[in-house]
Amino acid sequence: MIKNKIRNLLSTGFFHIFGGNVLNKVISFMSGFVLVRILTKTEYGRFTHAWNIYGLLLIISGFGIESGALQLASERNNDDGYCRKVFNYGTRYGLKVNTVIAAVLMITGLFVNFRIKGTGPLIVMLCLLPFIQLLFSMSSVYLRAAKRNRDFSALMLINTTSVFIFSVILSFFFRERGLVVANYIAGIISLAVSYFFFKVRLIRRDDAPDDAEKNVLLRLSFISMLNSGLSQLLYLLDIFVLGIIDPDESIIASYKVATTLPTALVFIPTSLIVYIYPYFAEHRNDRKWCISHYKTMLLCFGAFNLFISAIMFIFAPFIVKTLFGAQYSDCVEVFRVLAVNYFFAGTFRIISGNLLVTQRKLRFNLITAIVSSACNIVADFFFIQWWGSMGAAFATVLVVLISSAMSTIYLIHVFKHIPEKTAEETTVTTP
Repeated sequence: MIKNKIRNLLSTGFFHIFGGNVLNKVISFMSGFVLVRILTKTEYGRFTHAWNIYGLLLIISGFGIESGALQLASERNNDDGYCRKVFNYGTRYGLKVNTVIAAVLMITGLFVNFRIKGTGPLIVMLCLLPFIQLLFSMSSVYLRAAKRNRDFSALMLINTTSVFIFSVILSFFFRERGLVVANYIAGIISLAVSYFFFKVRLIRRDDAPDDAEKNVLLRLSFISMLNSGLSQLLYLLDIFVLGIIDPDESIIASYKVATTLPTALVFIPTSLIVYIYPYFAEHRNDRKWCISHYKTMLLCFGAFNLFISAIMFIFAPFIVKTLFGAQYSDCVEVFRVLAVNYFFAGTFRIISGNLLVTQRKLRFNLITAIVSSACNIVADFFFIQWWGSMGAAFATVLVVLISSAMSTIYLIHVFKHIPEKTAEETTVTTP
């Protein structure tokens, strides 16, 4: 039985996704490990601040078109004509939206007087990157929806490796500006591989969805953007508020270092979601299948995440000193708080939130995101004033607990109320 399960996971590409994501995160972590030794604390803090502002604007990238395309293409993954229409229209639409984002980045970098000097020029340098990232995201989604998990994993690995290599080389010569250029080079390389080797064709001349299909795609994408965007604020708002209340590059750099490992380990639940999402979307009307697989996943994955969080919490001083150096020892307690946060985010918040999307419960996700964002803004504003960077960590844990409880309770409710299926209806693909 176990051998059959393992064989089935291998044949459907789970280990390619998980193994690829492990390598991606190891490489990303190595990148951070090397960069904090190449760049000064001030330089690293300056880049972090600029990249964080860029990330805030990129929340609305394509108005969430990649999320809508993934859901619709996964639901009808056997209809090649329909999928081509979705990706053709979605890519064109997303590029138009990102033209506005590029303009806003340019204006922001040129005319906003940031308290952390040097932020503006970095933002100007980033203004064309939204186009590359949109195309890369759509290419990745194209492969995921088609269940080409091996190709998807290879593409992600190529991108991460390219970012690492060029970041290290260019930061040595051009400091924080080299990190910006490295992302451009890595993106272009990844798009070339996607087009020439994996034959991903996003834009076509003759494939266009009808008005009804467009409306479904845009509505689903926009709500998904609001959901994921408000959720991303949880990771971006802390540094943004820190930069306003306490504009010290060293403090921002230390907080960024404290978040590095707990944030990097999010690849574990993300890898699981990347793999299971198309299957839960395909089985969205099968109550027994959804409940059974969710229970198994929650129990096994929860135990695994608890072990990881405990290791990080107990060995925090050793981990920080070994990986980042003694100059970042001031972030050990923040690191411990975020280690606890990883358990709840990785076990409940990320999994439940994404599975609700497979059930098209986007309105509830939107409500959860709005509530969480409001709590996050208020908590960051007060907690950071009271406790500095530790307050930012406390705010993160509070918001994750609230969103985890809301999403998980409602997901269980949704699964229990899926109508029973007949025996003939249950013969579908299982991962």
